Parts: sequence; structure tokens; C-alpha cells
Amino acid sequence: MHFFYSIFIQLYGFAVHLAAIFNLKARDWILGRENWQEKLTKKINITEKYCWIHCASAGEFEQAIPIIKELRFKIPDLRFAVSFFSPSGYEMYHNSNLADVFFYFPLDTKNNATQLIEILKPEFVIFIRNEIWLNTLTVLQQKSIPTFLLNANIEQRRNFVYRKYLDIAYALFTKVFDTTTFGNTKLERVIGNKEKSLSNAIIEDFCKDSFVIILGSSWQTEEKYIVDFYKKNYGKIKPFKLIIAPHEPHEKIFKKIKSSMYFSELSKYTKYKINQESNILYLDQKGILKYAYRYADIAFIGGGFGKGVHNISEAAVYGIPTIFGTHYHKFEEVNELVDLQVAFPVKDYEIFESTMLELIKNTALRKSIKVKLTEYFIQQKRTSTHITQEILGFLK
Repeated sequence: MHFFYSIFIQLYGFAVHLAAIFNLKARDWILGRENWQEKLTKKINITEKYCWIHCASAGEFEQAIPIIKELRFKIPDLRFAVSFFSPSGYEMYHNSNLADVFFYFPLDTKNNATQLIEILKPEFVIFIRNEIWLNTLTVLQQKSIPTFLLNANIEQRRNFVYRKYLDIAYALFTKVFDTTTFGNTKLERVIGNKEKSLSNAIIEDFCKDSFVIILGSSWQTEEKYIVDFYKKNYGKIKPFKLIIAPHEPHEKIFKKIKSSMYFSELSKYTKYKINQESNILYLDQKGILKYAYRYADIAFIGGGFGKGVHNISEAAVYGIPTIFGTHYHKFEEVNELVDLQVAFPVKDYEIFESTMLELIKNTALRKSIKVKLTEYFIQQKRTSTHITQEILGFLK
């Protein structure tokens, strides 16, 4: 397995270099890793002790933050070095104070893995979710460095080859913390977001005393559905307001939605001018959606008609029902919410419309969903404390 894995990694590196000729994200991936040894060496203070945490991107780092906070409290002199596979994750957080060092995770060759661990000399290492790199894990085990996998989804459907790969890789970890047994720090993180206050007077004024539907992290299919729903049902049922926050906001989407409906916007394209008579808000400020969900009565989440639904829990933590496409099965927390009948996958527009109408009209159902979701998230609140206690037990 190690031989074939190393060949695959080399081929992957070659493919990224080839893609970088045409693709900006691939180019950023390459540029971010240039001279990585020198860049990282300058960031590391050899007199300090480090915990290394590796994440794929921003979403995985969000899952790591509760653990970082717990470990900082337990070991005040511990420093944190965080690596990202994705350029977008690095760019979002590398200037933050949420860790002491941020860097790009190099291609997982044997040589790179050896050099990386020699530079970091970590006390222990935490990998998040699906970031499982065989050469790096092998070197960590050879050097007897405690290594943990956080938020593992051991029940996720996988093909035969990947299952065999995981059988080998999981054995290299000191401990695998799966979500079924230990809980999910992703959910704990959104609880923390909920407890923060949102100071945006424009959104607050727009939503005040209104029934609000948020279209969050949307793609083309969700945008078409909400436009059709608005045209067909507005004025026929309980008056409602819409907040539309695309996954990748840009002017083309803005103009398309604007031409389809009567509304005003909170957008850079309008210099934040708000028409007080409007009932639809276009929101393109990054990082604000997870707080804006607090004003919603229903959330329609994007991604479920494509590669996979986006973050459902950011909306559900506020006790509101969520609707999304049918590509959600790889996310265990979404499966749990569907089983609880507080989240609703839809395969086409007709089911979307009927589900939306039922949730709008049925106040008792929405109240029941709120109670179920409150209980569900209470159970997740101390996940990082329990996991941290286990990790510290292995370090003694």
C-alpha cells in the first residue's frame, strides 16, 4: 500500500502543477508551497513546545478551534502550529490570532514528511476529519509522536480501496475520535457562534417583526427554486422576507436575481443602500451568514443538488428547520437531523415547494422542531472538554 500510495502522491503533485497553467486555485496551491521549509523554519521558535493541527480548509479549522481553546486553558505555555491543505483556508486565517503559526501542508512525500516533522518537532499532532496522509502518519509513528484524528466519520460509505487504506492509516493514530462515540466539535463550534452577538443594524432592521427565509450558501439550482417560489407564492400566504447569500457572490448572480424579483440589497454592488420597502435582501459579506441565521424562521441551504450540502448546523443551531438537496449522506450530523425530522432533503422543486409551504403555515411544527434542536445541541456542548481530557491522558 505504501508503494502505490507514494506513486499516487507523485502523480497528484504532477497533476496540480499541470492544472496550475490554467487554474488559479491550483496556481495558489503551488505558490503557497514554494520554499515551504525555509518559510516554516522562520516561523518556528525552537524554544517553544508545539501542538501541530492539520486541516483541509476553513471548515475543518473551525472544528479545531474548540480544542485549541481547551488546550490553551489546560497547557498555557503550549503553542499551536496549524497547516492547511487548501489555499482558501490559509488565506482566511493566516493573519488571525487563533493559532501561533499558520502554514501550507506540503505534498505528502516521505522526504517532505520527514523534513516537516523535523522542523516542527511537535509534542503531539491532531488531524481533522478526513485529512489522513499516510507518509506523514508513518513518520509520526516512527518518532513515537502522539497523533490523534478528530471528528472521524467511521460510518461513512466508502469504496473497497479506500476502506483498505483507512484500515492501515487508522492503525497509525494514537487515538481516533469518531463523532458517533465522542461527539462533533463542528457542532460545538456553531454553538459558540450562536452565543456571539451580531451587530449589524441593517440586517436587524430588515428582519425585525418579519417572517424570514434565508437562502444560505446557494448555487444556481437553489437560486432558481427560491425565485420560482417567490414569484408563485408571495402575497398568497403569510408575508415573508428573503435573505439571499450565494456561496460565491459575484455581480452576475446579483444582476440575475435582481432581474427576477422586486427587492433591495445589502451588497457592495449597491454601496449598501437599503430600500425600506423591500422584502428581499442580497447578502454578499463573507463571514456574516452564520450569524444572520439567528433572524431566520426557515433556512434553505445550498450545495445539496451538487457535490454536497453546505453547513446545515450553522442554521439548525438557532432552532430553525432547514431544507436542502439530497446530496447530504456523507455528513453524519445532517443524517442525524434528518432522522430527527428537523431537517428536510428535497429532490425536486415540487417537494421543495410543498415542504416550504408546510413549514410556513404550520407554527406548531416549527415550535416542535425548535425544541428538538435545542435538546440535540445541548448534548454536543462539552465535546471538546471530553476529547481534550482523553488527549491529555495519552500525554502523561
